[in-house]
Amino acid sequence: MSGHSEGLLPPGFEDLLEFVPHWVGSTAQERWDIRARSSMDDIRRFYTVMLARSEAILAHVGQFPLDALPEPVLRLFRLQLALAQAAMAVELHRQPRAINSPFPHSVRIVRTAEPTA
Repeated sequence: MSGHSEGLLPPGFEDLLEFVPHWVGSTAQERWDIRARSSMDDIRRFYTVMLARSEAILAHVGQFPLDALPEPVLRLFRLQLALAQAAMAVELHRQPRAINSPFPHSVRIVRTAEPTA
């Protein structure tokens, strides 16, 4: 692992580092925008890899209080939250955005239950 990527994710999750630059969004709105602008090939690949790692991710994140996640764990948690967005595209819409939805749209997510960092 290069010095640049060291510490981005907790040890044991290095296989997910390639997804950090693209998929880690700080808010639900950012994660929606990431999904909406991604190709289905990228979404499916992210979905497949993350789904296989979800149990380990949730077990690791669950060791910390959500309002006090260390930065690497918070990034890992945000990757897991991005999986929910990818799942919408793969399992429901079968495309990055809902069918017949305008893009970009003017809907903004203004309130969510996000952990505070």
